Amino acid sequence: MVIQNDKNVLRYGRKATKSFLTLFPKNFQPMKYHYFLAAVLSASLLSAATAQTNHHSKRAIICLTYDDGLLSHMNTVLPQLDSAGLKATFFLNSIQGSSEVISQSSPAVITWTNAALHGHELANHTLFHPCPQNLGFQKEFAIESYTVDRIIKEVQTENVILASLDPKRKERAFAFPCNNFLIHDTDYTVVIKKMGLVKYARAGGDRNSFTSDFKNVDVMKMPSWMVEEGTTLKELITFAEKVKQAGGMGIYQIHGVSAEFFTISKETHRAFLKYLKAHQNEYWVTTFSEAMDYITSLNSQQ
Repeated sequence: MVIQNDKNVLRYGRKATKSFLTLFPKNFQPMKYHYFLAAVLSASLLSAATAQTNHHSKRAIICLTYDDGLLSHMNTVLPQLDSAGLKATFFLNSIQGSSEVISQSSPAVITWTNAALHGHELANHTLFHPCPQNLGFQKEFAIESYTVDRIIKEVQTENVILASLDPKRKERAFAFPCNNFLIHDTDYTVVIKKMGLVKYARAGGDRNSFTSDFKNVDVMKMPSWMVEEGTTLKELITFAEKVKQAGGMGIYQIHGVSAEFFTISKETHRAFLKYLKAHQNEYWVTTFSEAMDYITSLNSQQ
């Protein structure tokens, strides 16, 4: 740890010392007490450094990500996460902007706005979630009917929606619908990155897909495990343990919880959150963008 190179830590230390001096009379002469003040400053620096790096000692980074802004996310996942004190990333598409009850606001707008206020990350999953036609999507709405310009407009529009729900966040993460980043033969990853529409992106993968080499990561195609229908608690834990053994970063790509599709049970989900909470000394559970900020900061320091 090189404390003197961390501007934030130094700023914290200077602020702490200045605040400390206000406790003394105006005729107080700090030079007479320079050893004492040095000790105070050192303690402040160490405290700040510890606060900023307390996750560095953990053996693995775990990101819980949820796709499509499903009802089960609002009704089940968010309450369970908040109860466990864990933060997650939700990749949203277009949401229902009105209520079925006159004079009431949209439940989706209220829920996602509150989710952001509670520290969860709202991220971009395009507006209409275009997927390959061979997965059963209608031709008119499948990715084969898209152009690069059309997908760009969807990402831009979704960013506007997310900014309305979560105005404090100025940069967005992205997840490729159906884990597909091709429009015909064009990889649109480079385009949305170059245009500044997204900062990081999550791709797909399987139970062996996680990152252990932080020096060589593609920030626009971070691998994840698309959790399959009926996945058990033991299987969820096994993936986390593999990530921990490698000292890496594991991203769970979760869909329905006791509802919708690619479903895991709410009991399994709750038990997994309980496991992660009980092993906080081994796992740093955080949002996708926060984890990526940390990884990229490591590379920038080298």
